[in-house]
Amino acid sequence: MRRFFYLRRDIYSRAGQSLTRRWTMNIIEILKLVSPEIANTFFRRYSILRAVDHLAPVGRRVLADILQTGERIVRTELDALKQLDLIETGAGGASLTAQGQTVLAAMTPYMLELLGLPTMERQVSEHLGIPRVILVPGDSTANPLVRRELGRAAARVLVQEIRDGDIIAITGGTTMFQVVDSVHPQRHKVTVVPGRGALGERVEIQANTIAAKLAQALGGKYRLLHAPDNLSRHALEELVQEPGIAEVLALIHRSTILVHGIGDALEMAARRQAPPERIAALEELNAAAETLGYYFNHQGQIVWQANSIGLGIDDLENIKTVIVVAGGTAKAQAIKAVAAHHKWNVLVTDQGAAEAILQGPSV
Repeated sequence: MRRFFYLRRDIYSRAGQSLTRRWTMNIIEILKLVSPEIANTFFRRYSILRAVDHLAPVGRRVLADILQTGERIVRTELDALKQLDLIETGAGGASLTAQGQTVLAAMTPYMLELLGLPTMERQVSEHLGIPRVILVPGDSTANPLVRRELGRAAARVLVQEIRDGDIIAITGGTTMFQVVDSVHPQRHKVTVVPGRGALGERVEIQANTIAAKLAQALGGKYRLLHAPDNLSRHALEELVQEPGIAEVLALIHRSTILVHGIGDALEMAARRQAPPERIAALEELNAAAETLGYYFNHQGQIVWQANSIGLGIDDLENIKTVIVVAGGTAKAQAIKAVAAHHKWNVLVTDQGAAEAILQGPSV
């Protein structure tokens, strides 16, 4: 027993964790080769548990639609998971039990290994020249639940990076909304600011709204940047002279952490109500990506800049930590285009985007 006790203690030491990880990887490879049906069941039940975690309470038909599988298969797996006391069912549908939540968290590292994501993270890091890459399973282009996973993963990274005194800048958009929605209430002495002025987004996903929500979750302060949409360059130059605006801009330019997304150029231009002639011009310029109001072609060259104020590309080198969150096969080319122009610290993306990125040449 004493020998076993010391072995267990070693397993949970730093060195022991490394040994355990290598052993686990070998077991997973053996499992896939010798008993693939067990690996398939593991994957299927993990997918169901993860979907129930996001959507609870949820019915079988919705789960079948989300997972793109038969309702009969979902019913069979739900019955099995209920017998294992991992889910419970009520009038509204299925929910995770406390044990189900614990098991789901424990399954996740094994699931990542089963899918080969740690290896793929290293490959994408080398391919794009981004020091740290974090992947979540799935493809957010095909499955909207994966975007929630992106938000959770990015929220964990953000919280890990925060130190008291930080000034956190965050941009707008649906992905940033998911990030902020995944931050559990905390207490930090931080200030949160929008990374850019308004860029024609819906109010609920504008940078000001998201910055205020993040500050509330972190227990910090926030300052907002009140800049109207679609002003001319001359009007913007006059606006930044206003004392209140100038003060917030000075704070934004002292940001120590930036969280932002990357979008498809034409989609973002349309969403921000760019005139048809501008969208046509971007298409002619082979614009592939947009971030921080800048539009890039596939070679990473800036082909257009929107009229807005806040952080610019030149500011990024002065920011301690830049976290980019973007996923889905549809955004793979956009991610590569921006990475061809400049590098950043952390990329949080998904399996679908990673596979598409690795199909092309490195940048």
